[in-house]
Amino acid sequence: MATIKTKLTKEQVTQALKTLGEWFPGEAENFKKHHNDIVRHIIEGTEPKDGEPLLVQSHSKEVSATVTATALSFTPCVEAIAVFIVDVVFFALGLVGLHVSNQERMARALLRELGEDTLRGFLRAIHNFNAADGALAKAKALFAILGQIYNAGGFRAVFKVIKDEMSWWEWIKTGVIAVAQITAWFATDGAAFIAEAALSIMSAESLIEAGIKAAQVCK
Repeated sequence: MATIKTKLTKEQVTQALKTLGEWFPGEAENFKKHHNDIVRHIIEGTEPKDGEPLLVQSHSKEVSATVTATALSFTPCVEAIAVFIVDVVFFALGLVGLHVSNQERMARALLRELGEDTLRGFLRAIHNFNAADGALAKAKALFAILGQIYNAGGFRAVFKVIKDEMSWWEWIKTGVIAVAQITAWFATDGAAFIAEAALSIMSAESLIEAGIKAAQVCK
């Protein structure tokens, strides 16, 4: 279950819900209908009771992220970059107690949504991350990558994938908390993210290895 490490305000939650509405316009009516209950439960850290509307609401069908393996064809370089980006997203979500899975589907979604040119644009930042010496330097480099992912639409792509794997309530809760927290990090130039990321980044072996692999494959 999601846990909020930073207390979110009503304004932050409302703005995050607005952002998700822009990302997923087919859900706008559902967001509007359940707005007050969504905001209340997330701010209070509570769960809806069995049978409440938030638990029986179903997803709209317009944003299914199902992708067949034969539908896309990309170079090993771009695929390695996509895997690294997914690891960055997983790491960031983990800092606020949010846990998602299915790395392969998310990487394919990023390939489809962002495209080869955009993904190749991460290479310089990946090299900077790999070269960063020590936990604090790596955390700072990672925050720069996080901002690049967000601005490129990477988080929208991720939430298109997990939409197929979560109930409507779990999906919207996860999305709102993630977007609100990321926005809060940006508002402070990443100070809170960097401080917390520095505590665990050197033990994030999968993330570090993915960065090294992407740089090697893309030589």
